[in-house]
Amino acid sequence: MSTQVPIEEISAIPYVDRNAIQCRTVCATTFYTEGRWQMWFIHDGRLHPIQIIDLAEGVYFGDAAAGPHDFNLNALNLIAQHVCNADTQRPFAGIWDDLYNIAASIAKLDVVTTHRAEIGDQAARMVVTEVEYLAIQCRGIFDYIQKIIKAQWAKAYSAENGSPSKQNLPQSFGDMVLEDHGPRSASDIAFRYLIPEPLAAAYAKHAPFFANLKKMRDAIVHRAAQTPVIFMTDVGPCIESHLWPFNTMTIWRSDEVQANNVVPLKLALGAMIYRTLLAAEELIMAYAQVVRLGSPVCPKHRLYLRASSGLALATLLNDTVQRHMPPSE
Repeated sequence: MSTQVPIEEISAIPYVDRNAIQCRTVCATTFYTEGRWQMWFIHDGRLHPIQIIDLAEGVYFGDAAAGPHDFNLNALNLIAQHVCNADTQRPFAGIWDDLYNIAASIAKLDVVTTHRAEIGDQAARMVVTEVEYLAIQCRGIFDYIQKIIKAQWAKAYSAENGSPSKQNLPQSFGDMVLEDHGPRSASDIAFRYLIPEPLAAAYAKHAPFFANLKKMRDAIVHRAAQTPVIFMTDVGPCIESHLWPFNTMTIWRSDEVQANNVVPLKLALGAMIYRTLLAAEELIMAYAQVVRLGSPVCPKHRLYLRASSGLALATLLNDTVQRHMPPSE
């Protein structure tokens, strides 16, 4: 079924600025405005309004979040409003799917913990499979972000002087930021790919974390690395505090460290997800600083993402942010 309509049809949605669309795509036709859900579906090249009661899972434009656990990420909103088009739509949707699946994996860890007595010896192996899956999903988000920036950079114009970009960027995030002996510096990235310093600095900032994530993911997928030992406890699955790469990702409080330096695994996973999303945020925002962006396609709205298991992920990320944000003065 086609998901395209003539430009004239867009006027059926009062929240979309038809003049701002140009070659862009409206990535969602579900809206939450003034406390009410509205949706338009496409049939025979026309947009038809339908009434919905609520949204189980998906993305929507809203003048506010419809629920307390819906995700409001600057990177997703900027992509949706300014750079969603035929070249970026697939990797953009890939990020949504990864976030839905990441939320589901975190929720599954809670289910395994709650029912560990019934599950028995299988519980630890179930946790290991979720850890491996989360590493792969986080790694994938980096490449989706890179594909979006690459596609846009090929047709971007400088915010400083209006000149077009002149350098094709790599398809993968790893090729962009890594060389044989480790992460590239910001100056090396800027020189090699002819990109402005703010964008190069954002790449370099997140390159070391990405290098660890890639090493972990590659060991799982390509080299059949030994899986970590998981200790099932009353507070959930735990690991040894020195276990790499988790010992590089988070901070455990003293009251969370159990006998034999065993610590909660879930907090490390929260940090891994948080740092992945932080990289996406800062890379897309840095990109937005150095190029000319058009008007938003849905003024006075933002893009929100609702995952069916969003509560579990939102709770974990809220705890992670408190651990990693500097204390207020």
